[in-house]
Amino acid sequence: MTRNTILVMILVLAAGSVACTGQKNEEEKFRKGWTLAWEDDFDGKANLTSWSKVSRGKQPMNRYMSDNESLYVLEDGLLVLRGVGNAAEDTQIPFLTGGITRQGVKQNSVSRIEVRARMNPVAGAVPFIALLPSDGTENIAVNIMERYGYDEFIYQSVTSEYTTTEGMPDNPPSSALVGVNPNQYHIYGVETYPDSVVFFVDNNRTKKYPRILTDIPGQFPFNDMDLDLFIGVRLNKDADAAELPADMFIDWVRYYEPQTAGKAE
Repeated sequence: MTRNTILVMILVLAAGSVACTGQKNEEEKFRKGWTLAWEDDFDGKANLTSWSKVSRGKQPMNRYMSDNESLYVLEDGLLVLRGVGNAAEDTQIPFLTGGITRQGVKQNSVSRIEVRARMNPVAGAVPFIALLPSDGTENIAVNIMERYGYDEFIYQSVTSEYTTTEGMPDNPPSSALVGVNPNQYHIYGVETYPDSVVFFVDNNRTKKYPRILTDIPGQFPFNDMDLDLFIGVRLNKDADAAELPADMFIDWVRYYEPQTAGKAE
């Protein structure tokens, strides 16, 4: 066998390997009945132009948010959002946290959102993925994933006037605990419909929150407004500074729309 023949065989095998890898990646993105509308895989060449950094506010989620570049690290095909101690001496803010947001679910739409992520455990740290009203309305949320400190489970829940002000968090149940190893990567997902919100972990359905008939206000506001996607790290006031940084590693984010009628699956 000549040297040129061996070289050709190596090139053919390499091309076949690349082709198989590409095919595998496409298969991993496939969801029956859905079409991938957009994705962000943070491959290192990307930037955050499709996202906005979460602004500081008065809510626990954004109490310590900052646009400091050190809290937003693109490396090895990941976006790393960080929560750190604030070393500045001229501020009363003890921590700085990173968070990103972009348009999520439009009013009266059907959608599926998935985020593949993991996080390191830190006392007082709460990595989160959530859908929140675009107009800033408080007390409404679809919490795709929240993890507290060293918990070996995550919360998936909805928040509304009905579940809080009206005191009806259990009819129907508004939250679920899902056992996971948060130190490993998992795919956290949600599907939104006019009559329900359905949660997933690693493509397994974990909870459904339905619209119900009731005279009590605010039971299912999630289809009546635009919801933006928020991903970030929250630090509680009692977070242990000695354990920081608290990091959330995001591999990719995907947004699906219903497959067009008549299109082959």
